[in-house]
Amino acid sequence: MYCNIMSQLQQLRNVFHGLETLYHTYLPKVDPVLLNDLLVREENRSERAPFYMVEVFTKPGTNSEWCKYHIWKTTGFVPAIYDKGTHYATNMRLTLDILKRLDDFEFVEEITGDYTGTLTALGASHEPRSHVH
Repeated sequence: MYCNIMSQLQQLRNVFHGLETLYHTYLPKVDPVLLNDLLVREENRSERAPFYMVEVFTKPGTNSEWCKYHIWKTTGFVPAIYDKGTHYATNMRLTLDILKRLDDFEFVEEITGDYTGTLTALGASHEPRSHVH
């Protein structure tokens, strides 16, 4: 019995590791926590496209007006710009398609965010992973 439980738990770990590998393969710049949260909400179909505060970190030296325009054209929402034009925050309805389009931009280094549930949000709250200790 105990051996069977351990086998089942190991199988869960293996499937989870496989899922993380897929996340990194197809959306390498997206925070896996954000991606997982979005997929769970899509699966539950609780909302058609839930609201998230999405934060995009870009390469230093990227033209911030050009980047802001591309994020607006991709998401339909104009981002606030922080950190000398390398951090963009937008409260928006998020879909997997939008995440993929943002991930595909060459100038993007990282995408993270939090579920807000509403158009009203507090603003940017994340640091790029390179700054996390």
